[in-house]
Amino acid sequence: MHKEFLEDIFKSGYIHRPLELDESRSFEQRHKDSHVSLEQVLFSPKHKDLKWKHRGRGQSLVNDNELQLTATHIYSSWPEGAPDDGDYTNYGQVTAYCHLDHVDMNQYNRIYFEVKADCPGMVNPHMMLSIKNDGQIKVPDIYNREGYHTINLKNKEWNQCFVEITDLPRDAVTEIAFTVLMNGKDRATLDEMHFSIRYIALQQVDSASLSLGWQPLKNQIIYSHNGYQMTSHKIAIMNETQEKTFQLICQKNNHVIYENKIQNIQTEIGTYAILDFSEFEICGDYYLQVGHLKSEVFPIDDYQERWGESIYRSLNFIFCERCGCPVPDIHGSCHEDILATHNGQTIIFNGGWHDAGDVSQQLVQTAEVTLALFEMSHKLKEQDKQLYLRLLEEAEWGFDFILKTRFGDGYRATSAGITRWSDCLIGNMDDTVARVHNNAYENFLLAGIEGQIALLLDNNRLQDKAIAIAQEDYTFALEKFMQDGFKHEPIFWEHTYNMSESLFLATMVWSSCILYRLTNEINYAQNAKKWADELLKCQECDGIELFDKSVLKGFFYRDHTHQVIQHFNHQAREHMYAKALDMLVETHICDEMEEIYLQRMKDYGEYLKYLMRFTYPYPMIASGVYLEDEYLDDESFHRQHLLVGDEAKESYLEQLKEAHHVAKNLYVKKFPVWFSFKGNNGILLSMGKSASLIGKRLNDNELLEIAEGQLQWMVGMNPFGQSLVYGEGYDYAQQYSVQTGEMVGEMPVGVQTFENGDEPYWPQFTNATYKEVWVGLAGKWMDILVDFYKK
Repeated sequence: MHKEFLEDIFKSGYIHRPLELDESRSFEQRHKDSHVSLEQVLFSPKHKDLKWKHRGRGQSLVNDNELQLTATHIYSSWPEGAPDDGDYTNYGQVTAYCHLDHVDMNQYNRIYFEVKADCPGMVNPHMMLSIKNDGQIKVPDIYNREGYHTINLKNKEWNQCFVEITDLPRDAVTEIAFTVLMNGKDRATLDEMHFSIRYIALQQVDSASLSLGWQPLKNQIIYSHNGYQMTSHKIAIMNETQEKTFQLICQKNNHVIYENKIQNIQTEIGTYAILDFSEFEICGDYYLQVGHLKSEVFPIDDYQERWGESIYRSLNFIFCERCGCPVPDIHGSCHEDILATHNGQTIIFNGGWHDAGDVSQQLVQTAEVTLALFEMSHKLKEQDKQLYLRLLEEAEWGFDFILKTRFGDGYRATSAGITRWSDCLIGNMDDTVARVHNNAYENFLLAGIEGQIALLLDNNRLQDKAIAIAQEDYTFALEKFMQDGFKHEPIFWEHTYNMSESLFLATMVWSSCILYRLTNEINYAQNAKKWADELLKCQECDGIELFDKSVLKGFFYRDHTHQVIQHFNHQAREHMYAKALDMLVETHICDEMEEIYLQRMKDYGEYLKYLMRFTYPYPMIASGVYLEDEYLDDESFHRQHLLVGDEAKESYLEQLKEAHHVAKNLYVKKFPVWFSFKGNNGILLSMGKSASLIGKRLNDNELLEIAEGQLQWMVGMNPFGQSLVYGEGYDYAQQYSVQTGEMVGEMPVGVQTFENGDEPYWPQFTNATYKEVWVGLAGKWMDILVDFYKK
């Protein structure tokens, strides 16, 4: 671990204050001084031709040569069109906008502006820039995701802001607007906020970054910022180059210690120059050089040395997302008026961690993060006592929320749509009603999580309680399942809404195995065996013959009818299939079936390997195989895809046209079929967990490399060369974290696609969902690393 980072950890009180942001390696800092070759000023003290108008609440006007926006944080009513109960609603927005007459901005690739926020006590002053385009491609898109960029600002100083618009449709721009959202007040925030803009310009810069497609820029080396395992496959990627060789250079003395020829290869996604240094296996810090082009420094070392810092950063992100607890420099105690009521009893639904950038709350998300923290702490107990204790402390905070949200009769407080700071006074208009359910799936999942936590708690005072509630919640789940069967949550904002019968079965099997391991009671084993038999009926075991005469099997369908293949496009729990099979083997529940369970794990692992060929040389797992007629199953389609209309089914077929046709009616998609909710980090980490689990069980190094590859994709090994983890690696950009601002270790929902395409799209624009920070990803990140750490 680097000395400077250790000092940061000590200064934070071992993550009892947020880690300091290192903006020197951020995308914004490294690109802010790009050479401007062409500029058109839209607004300045000398340029006031644009007529600015006001929209929404508050006030906006041109005054003293500045465009000014002013508003209060809180109003006495919700904005027009908002739900009466304030669910998932803020207080509105103040906007200054100007009409443009279908202006062609294609000759510019950046919008630059200077803004000052004067918002006393505000957690994170921010401003949204939005653009409307009425050209060949409309902006915003039909899901209202494209064309919005929210910038986090430093309070009480002038901020120089820019957003690259290289791939934004802008051939007929009709509006530019600046908006501030009214998201309520933190305890330390005063009543009013003021924003001033003094300069707006369109610019052409010479070094704009890539935002669409698989090919990297010609002057860029794509590599893993966190380096490589000594004995693993080690490559870096470039666009085609005239250079013939590359060098690996030692950082310590700048000596060339390895040199090799550059390989030019053709893959499913294009032609690339490959820098392969797999045969070099000496521990150290290095950089790559091709001609005059150099990479940044990266390590070659074992897993724990290379990924150890990321555990602290992930922990920091989780800590900063605490709900109900003051987080220094982030927020005070919060959301004490979010109420969950059942059978005459009321719970204040705060605690755990905020779900995302909108500070909403999801019990399942907190519970999964809690388990990951317990498992990581357990692995580090003998290796790093300080980190073990800090992880355990944070895990116990999450476990307290699991306990708190139980009503004790099968009903639980499960989620709340908040998206604002509430005033914490119970009895007025901004109180939010949390959702309460008695759902078999959630109780099975929580019972398994509670049981696994109990197995990890060694003489901890919470262990007896964890054992007791795991058994209770399993009983509640079983009773409800016998009554309702595979019944879903009735509200689509629940994070388990996309549930399929097969995923239900996988969770039931895993939970039953955990409870059998915990209690040694035979009824749990019997249930696990019975439901495992049903689960295996949902897996493709016979195989489908592909056009190339090979046979593909191992993946799961949504149920035993094999009509719809299991997919994830936002929330992802694909790892539950691997966890179920792994626990069946681990607990020896059915010895005569053990070889079959192992074979099914192997088949699934081979399926993951097959998917890798469609994204090589990048380490990203392709999202999976799709049947052409899946969209005809109306119930499953609308379970998987939220907030869509009839247009989505037509778009489904359009998206398959961009996929690889591998068999009759069967396609491989590199990115999921998706619509309003895009971003694949959760999907990749879930599939990566499957690879690490199966890789460990079968001693398969190729699967372990696939698992690590998902982390590497997120830390630079992507076409954009950006780290998607703030503070980790290089070129990490601002993310959509409007309530709390940037946090070290934050991770966004993930790389998206443009419209119906199947290639990566990662614009600088920060907007939900793809750029929204998501605390569950930190848990999934640790969940993979658990499998690389030796106890």
